[in-house]
Amino acid sequence: MRPYKNHPIYGIAVPKPGKLWQPRGLVFATDQNSTIEIKRLESADLTFTTKKEAEEHALNLCRAWIDEHGAESDSTL
Repeated sequence: MRPYKNHPIYGIAVPKPGKLWQPRGLVFATDQNSTIEIKRLESADLTFTTKKEAEEHALNLCRAWIDEHGAESDSTL
């Protein structure tokens, strides 16, 4: 996990047929006692030829979501 604007984020690559990878990003919120998944981001129509590219794109999806919704997600805890 990597921190971004007080949110742990995680980029994973989901294997697809044909040796392709689909990006999936996870955004978490933390308080003093727990870490909670608050958003799952996927690009079902987008695939990459390398795992690393898919993971990086997933992290970019997370960052963009936080930039757009970060203040809202902070207030949910």
